[in-house]
Amino acid sequence: MYDLVLSLHSWLRWAVLALGVYALYVNYRGWKFGLLYGAPYKRINTWFIASLHTQLVLGLVLYLGLSDMMKGILSDFGASMKNAENRFWSVEHLTGMLAAIAIAQIGSIRAARSCDGASAYRTAFIWFAVAIGLIVLMIPFGLWNVERPWFRI
Repeated sequence: MYDLVLSLHSWLRWAVLALGVYALYVNYRGWKFGLLYGAPYKRINTWFIASLHTQLVLGLVLYLGLSDMMKGILSDFGASMKNAENRFWSVEHLTGMLAAIAIAQIGSIRAARSCDGASAYRTAFIWFAVAIGLIVLMIPFGLWNVERPWFRI
C-alpha cells in the first residue's frame, strides 16, 4: 500500500504542476485580454485546486500513517531536527505545501468573488503564481533541498 500511495503522490506532482501552469496561462490571458470570467475558466482553476487537495490527502496519508521514514522521524522529533533531510520531510515540505495550498485556495475564492473579469483573472494569476513558486521550492528535486526520483516506477 505504501508503494502505491508514494507512487501516486510522486506522479500527481506532475499533474499539479501542469494544471498550475495551465491555470496561470489561462488567467494571464484572461487578465491581459479582458475576457469574461465564466464557467470554463473557473473550471480550470477548480481542477488545479482539486489536484492540490488530492495531493495533500495522499501526502497526509504518507506522513501520518504509511511511511516508516516518518514514523522514525516523529518517534524522536528533537533529534530529527538536527538532520537537514529529516527536518525537510517533517517540517519544511509539509509547511511549505500547506502554505501553497492555502494561498492557491484563497486566490481561487477571491477570484470567484471578484466583480469583473480582468480583476478575477489578475487575482487568480497572482495568487496562483505565488503558490506555484512555493510548490516548486518544496518539491524534492534536489535543487536546494533533498533529492528524490523525478519519476517513480
